[in-house]
Amino acid sequence: MKEEEIRPKAIFKKYLELAKEDALTFFSNKDDFEYIPCPACEIDDADIQFEKDGFVYVLCMNCGTLYANPRPRIETIQQFYKDSKSTKYWAEHFYKDTEEHRRVKIFKPKALSISRFIKDNFKRQPEVFVDIGAGYGAFMEEMKKLNITKKIIAIEPSDDLAEICRKKGFQVIQLPLEKTGSILSNMVSVATSFELFEHLQNPKQFLNGVKEILTDRGYFILTTLNIEGFDLQVLWEKSNSISPPHHLNFFNLYSIEYLLKKCGFKVIKKTTPGLLDVNIVKNANQDKLIECDRFIKYLIEKSDIKTQENFQAFLRKNSLSSHMCIIAQKQI
Repeated sequence: MKEEEIRPKAIFKKYLELAKEDALTFFSNKDDFEYIPCPACEIDDADIQFEKDGFVYVLCMNCGTLYANPRPRIETIQQFYKDSKSTKYWAEHFYKDTEEHRRVKIFKPKALSISRFIKDNFKRQPEVFVDIGAGYGAFMEEMKKLNITKKIIAIEPSDDLAEICRKKGFQVIQLPLEKTGSILSNMVSVATSFELFEHLQNPKQFLNGVKEILTDRGYFILTTLNIEGFDLQVLWEKSNSISPPHHLNFFNLYSIEYLLKKCGFKVIKKTTPGLLDVNIVKNANQDKLIECDRFIKYLIEKSDIKTQENFQAFLRKNSLSSHMCIIAQKQI
């Protein structure tokens, strides 16, 4: 898989440009920002790494989490996701224009993988499956085809995206996850959240919300960015994945497990199944965003495709990709 297949260059560039504009429009008043301890270990011992589009990113000296600090208050973040140009563009153009490629490359394989997990871990068909931040609903469509769970529910706060999910026939709860406890308390057998954790203003509060809606021993499956992965380590502040005001938190395999345990979860499995690290670095080098060292320059410019694929497989196998997947179970 190539980055261009799921993030077409022109569309992604436009999105990043709008996000940069939104950073100034919505977050120019730094009096509205608040300082926080590490969102993973809650220890206040971090070193400043860089500033990007008006946001300062620091690295926790205890657990290695990279995070924006200070950061906007949650009310400002919610207003941003409701009214910003970049969020609207993501919903109206990015999702729409990449849906079928992402369906084939991402959502269909993910649905098959999760369906196998459900078959292996449930004696009978689970009652309720929830996708948090359901977006365009393509993943839920793939899950529905597999007939693994009795009911599929979307949690999607966005007006535009919630309406799209409804038109596809899904029940939608149009609220932030943290406000769904009174509706779904102790009802959900399996909850998923893909590429959402890095956006959260308060990850601990979010996980407490997930725990509230899960049944006893229910499962939570999430994907997010791993700051200790290859492309993020190589590109660092030049990475397009570090894109404020959208991406605020960059956990690693250790720190995300620490937070999950603290919130009452047991981590069943943690992997970095990423497919794009090498291709992302290769594209950044071609766009002259970075000056690579000799080894990486040789890898992405002179080695053959098979060697690059083998290196990506090495990253996956050794938990060194920047894309991680966590399966956790609610403890009682």
